[in-house]
Amino acid sequence: MAPAAPSPLALSARPMSIVMRVTKTERGLAGLLTWLARHNAELLRERPDLPLLYDSGVRYEREEVETWSDYLATLEAGHEDCDALAAARAGELLARGHRALTEVDGGFDEARRLRLPSIPAWVVLRTKGDLGLPNLYHCIVLYRVGNTWWRDDPSARLGMLPTPRHPYPDPAAPLPGPGFAGVPRPPRLGARRPS
Repeated sequence: MAPAAPSPLALSARPMSIVMRVTKTERGLAGLLTWLARHNAELLRERPDLPLLYDSGVRYEREEVETWSDYLATLEAGHEDCDALAAARAGELLARGHRALTEVDGGFDEARRLRLPSIPAWVVLRTKGDLGLPNLYHCIVLYRVGNTWWRDDPSARLGMLPTPRHPYPDPAAPLPGPGFAGVPRPPRLGARRPS
């Protein structure tokens, strides 16, 4: 069966600004960002010529006004902050599976061995703050290869920190409690799920 022809959106549309006012909840924001990741996956399936995030030249840049961009708008801008970068990375794992991983990524060997066409991935939030006060949040990617969970921090890899960081923190480190709304919770990163 031949792949579907690219949609007009993927071929010629220009970014459009949409202003949304939403109540800031972890579950709500994670759900919206995971929707954006799935939208990115659709674009990447329709446009196999698009580069992977880490090959694209896109860099992390802090925003004055919170802007969530899809992958095409991110490529056009050349920079984004944690939300769009995490949604782009999750989207390419969904769309390109094992081809979106490299030797430095958690799960690379198993994903390549299994030739996974798609890797389950979610945008998750890590939050910091006191109850009732404004909180800071940071978006990362949680993904699963086989029975093992991994995380990736595209912002850390693309310039948020003074020196690029390993793709994922210590895989044995437990997940923090808050910020993983709507995602099946693994016991530990880099650990097998119970059968």
